[in-house]
Amino acid sequence: MQYRKLGNTGVDVSLLSYGTGGPSQFGQKTGLDDSGRAALVGRALDLGVNLFDTAQGYGEAESMLGRALRGHTRDSYLIATKWSYRFDSGPTSDTEVAVRALEQSLERLETDYVDIFQIHGVLPDHYDQLADIFIPVMQRLQEQGKTRFLGVTEMLTMDSKHEGMSVAMERHPDVWDSVMLKYGIMNQWAAKRALPLANSSSTGVLNMAPVRLTLTRPEKLQERMSEWGDNGGDRAFDWLSGGDSSLLIHKGYQFAAEPGAVTTVISGTSSIAHLEANVAALSGTLSENELGRLKSDYGHSASPD
Repeated sequence: MQYRKLGNTGVDVSLLSYGTGGPSQFGQKTGLDDSGRAALVGRALDLGVNLFDTAQGYGEAESMLGRALRGHTRDSYLIATKWSYRFDSGPTSDTEVAVRALEQSLERLETDYVDIFQIHGVLPDHYDQLADIFIPVMQRLQEQGKTRFLGVTEMLTMDSKHEGMSVAMERHPDVWDSVMLKYGIMNQWAAKRALPLANSSSTGVLNMAPVRLTLTRPEKLQERMSEWGDNGGDRAFDWLSGGDSSLLIHKGYQFAAEPGAVTTVISGTSSIAHLEANVAALSGTLSENELGRLKSDYGHSASPD
């Protein structure tokens, strides 16, 4: 396993990390039980994965992760979790929401602290008000030792050009230790602004869902290629993978990990076999020709999926 620094924190993070969201939500959608989750987490740790990302909004994922991590020493892994400021009634300005969220997360995760406490799904139009209200609150929680680092994450389906994360790094480069965004073959927009900002502000980048919604689904790939006027359809990447869907996913992970600004790529599978394959994928890299063609052909892309 390769490791990269989380921004300027000095902390080493595995190039592949494990996410408890996504379609399976840590096996909640696939019938995985606690024993299966414990085996999955144990195998991840054996493979060198040391960051586990979860959220208040992922059903019972925090509690499930807490149970799965029992018996593993706390300094052998990092936990990142998220709290949401958005409710059906709109954005909240109640500072206690963040405090209560972290206290609940600590209880569910069975730990005294998390490594990264993140605001979940920040929209660019909300950022300035959120920052004024919640940065002081989150910094106090950090001073109390309840979180080591602070982060923000994007709402991908509503901000495909990563404006929220870019604004956060521009406004408060000394506050945010990490941002979570999507960078992959089918969405390279982050290379235009967000990733350069991460480099200049020494902010860690947690790269989410780089292959999940399009490269793994031929019908979605066909749809996206048609929208972009590419006549290759769902065979558009056969030159890269030889028509092998598993190899295409491997190449997708390699592309997602290529920028030096990316700290880690998050994988959300509930299958040990898939986890092992994703770890193996990141032991290799794209050739210069492969990388150049992907950037040349699809560098314009800002698809929400």
